[in-house]
Amino acid sequence: MKPLNIDFVVRPPWQQPLATRSRAILIALGGVAVLAAAALAWQVLQLERQRAESAQAIVRAGREIAAHTPPPRPPLFLSAAQVLAVNGAIGQLNTPWPALLDAFESVARADIALLQIEPDNQRRLVKGVAEAMDHQTMLDYLAALGAAAPFSRALVSKQEINDKDPNRPLRFSFEALFDDTPGKGPASDRATPQARPRELR
Repeated sequence: MKPLNIDFVVRPPWQQPLATRSRAILIALGGVAVLAAAALAWQVLQLERQRAESAQAIVRAGREIAAHTPPPRPPLFLSAAQVLAVNGAIGQLNTPWPALLDAFESVARADIALLQIEPDNQRRLVKGVAEAMDHQTMLDYLAALGAAAPFSRALVSKQEINDKDPNRPLRFSFEALFDDTPGKGPASDRATPQARPRELR
């Protein structure tokens, strides 16, 4: 029987046989690989948990913002009557009152009583009611008014004798068109306004 050579002395790793050292190195590398894989898996889990928490935080923040944000105001819709009223108010503001009043003052005369004026900015005219002693006085007044800037023409729309007045003056309604475009004044060739044929009462 061949005798066995058993060495019970523990030698340092660098003095052990090559096979033993290689096996130990492989075991050590395997352990390191396992630890590295475990560490990587733990980091991945941590990242996933942080991502999920961030997503939940974003959802909560969006809900809080929505809860504290007042609802949008409904769009404002104006009725046709309201639109007309607004346009009328704007038109009144855009009416060149100083120029119109200056024109009426420039043609004022003792034998004409101006009773009422009402601007119509959409039609670019002023409606008025006045009284004159006779038909010719009325025509002369309208001719002067139509030639006074910013007016371009003045026409009779209605005329009648005021029987309630002892002097029985001629009451007439008129429309005076105006043009307040800058740089434009009364034209020199404006025609004298003609009264519409109407039977006096």
